[in-house]
Amino acid sequence: MGNHTYHLTPRQRYQLVSDHLRGGSVSSVCRFHGVPRKTFHHWLGVWRKDPDGFAKNVAGADHTPKHQPRLTDEAKTSVIVRLRKKSRYGPERLRILLRERGVAMSASGIAKVLKRHGLVKPRRKKIKKKYKKFSAFMKRPGERVQTDVAYLPKLFGKSHRQYVYQAIDLCTRVAFSAIYTECSPLATVDFLKRALGFFPFQVEAFQFDHGTEFTYDLRPDIRKEHPVKAFLEPRGIRSEFSPVATPRMNGCVERLHRTWRQEVERWHRWKTPGKMHRDNTKWLRYYNEGRPHFGIGAETPLQKLRSVEPYQNAELDYSACYFTV
Repeated sequence: MGNHTYHLTPRQRYQLVSDHLRGGSVSSVCRFHGVPRKTFHHWLGVWRKDPDGFAKNVAGADHTPKHQPRLTDEAKTSVIVRLRKKSRYGPERLRILLRERGVAMSASGIAKVLKRHGLVKPRRKKIKKKYKKFSAFMKRPGERVQTDVAYLPKLFGKSHRQYVYQAIDLCTRVAFSAIYTECSPLATVDFLKRALGFFPFQVEAFQFDHGTEFTYDLRPDIRKEHPVKAFLEPRGIRSEFSPVATPRMNGCVERLHRTWRQEVERWHRWKTPGKMHRDNTKWLRYYNEGRPHFGIGAETPLQKLRSVEPYQNAELDYSACYFTV
C-alpha cells in the first residue's frame, strides 16, 4: 500500500484516528504513536470516506494476501487431510507417510495445513506429576518383555468379553498380540507359548502387573503354584512384576494398548472371530514392519532388531498369531 501503512496493525490504525477524534492534536497523536503525519492523514482520509466501513474493516477484515505462491496445492492438501483423519498422526509421522508416497513436504508445512482445516485442537496445560524416572530401554533384545491384557467390549452378540493379550520387547519394540475369549492363567500360558515362538530371540524375562492371570502374590488364600510360574521357571525365564498401582512402570505395553485401540479397535466392527484374528495379525505385521516408531529413531521394530548383532537377517513368523476358530 506504500509508506502510509508504516507497519501499523488494524487496531493501531483505528486507535490512531480515535485519539485524534477524542481531542488529540495531530502532532501529539503522531508523536505518541511514532508515525509521520503522512500516515496519520492517510488513515484519517480513509475514515472520512466511510466511518462505519473503516471501523468494521479494522475490527474484523480478512487481511490474507490474494496471491500466495507458497500455499500447498489442493492435491497435497487433500492427501494430508485424508491421512490425518484416518490415522490421527501428527505432522512428523505424516511427513514420513507422504515421503513413502513420493511427496516431499516439511513437518511445519503439514502442521499449517492441519491448522487451516481445523484438525489441530489447542492443548490444555496439564500439571505434570513428578515421578521417579524410569528408563524402559534395554541393551539387548529379549532382556525384558512387558506383557499385559486389555479388555474389549462384548462382540458377536455373546455375553462374554474378548481380551487382547500383548507383549513388547523393550529393546527393539517388537510386539506380539493375540485375542482370547477369557482372561485366565491358562490363557496367559498359551499366549506366552505363542510369544516365545514368535520372538526371533531368547526372552530372558517377562514383566507383568499383579493381576491374577499372571500371579497369585496378592491372593494369599490361593496356595497352589501359579501356572505362569510353572511354565517359565523350567525354561530359565524370569518373572518380574511392576510395583502395585504404578502403571507407568509398565508404560511400553500400556502405550501399545492405546495404539491398538486407536488403530485396530476403532476402525473395525467384527462380525466373526476369524475376521477379528486376521485383522489383528495384519495390524501386527504393519506395527512391526511398516510403522515408524519415534521412540527408536523413527525406525520400525524389525529395522531396530536387524541393527543389533546377530539379528541382521531376522524375520518374524506370524503363524503363532493364527487361531482355530
